[in-house]
Amino acid sequence: MSSSVYPILALDVSTPIAYACLFSSTKHIFHAQGKMGKQHSQTVLPLLEGLLKDADITWADLKLLVLGQGPGSFTGLRIAAASISGINASLKLPIWGISSLAITAMQVQSDKIIWVVEDARAHEIFLGCYQKGIAQKQDVCVHIENLHTPSTPMPYVCNSDFRMPEQNWAHIPCVHDRAHAMSRLIQQNIENINTQALPTEVQPVYLQLSQAERQLKHV
Repeated sequence: MSSSVYPILALDVSTPIAYACLFSSTKHIFHAQGKMGKQHSQTVLPLLEGLLKDADITWADLKLLVLGQGPGSFTGLRIAAASISGINASLKLPIWGISSLAITAMQVQSDKIIWVVEDARAHEIFLGCYQKGIAQKQDVCVHIENLHTPSTPMPYVCNSDFRMPEQNWAHIPCVHDRAHAMSRLIQQNIENINTQALPTEVQPVYLQLSQAERQLKHV
């Protein structure tokens, strides 16, 4: 991948805290995160503008936008997608959508296959399977009662305090903060991305049915 893809600005708002990173034209990386308890709608734009200021560049200097598409918080994902869409309305930059579960997978230091588990509420979980940030299976949302208990200890990581109730699921703690994990994921995969084929708009990946969709399903 040529240096023409840089600078890159990335945002993930799939968790209660917003995270962002920026790669400068010289590939120097800047990281930032919002504050717990702050509304994403009030923090995302200042967070991104702060990174631009740190890198001493403007919106017009950017070449690529990256968005953590989900799964995750409905509200956070909507705000992130709306923010990126608003920013890109005039810039018309390619947008690379990445799995938020892939970001979580990069929060551990391991070359082995890692399962990513996040609480989706309503007795459901988001489940992903990754090795060095590469998906080994498609991200899914499953009811916890339908989850098979593995016959051998299965390592998993979770960005929240959620823990698997079943035996043979071995929790692995996060060792990298989310902003750094996201930059590691981008670094690892950017060479394989054809930016010319990327869209200028992306949609959140919810996986989980909304309450309205659940009600329609049972009509």
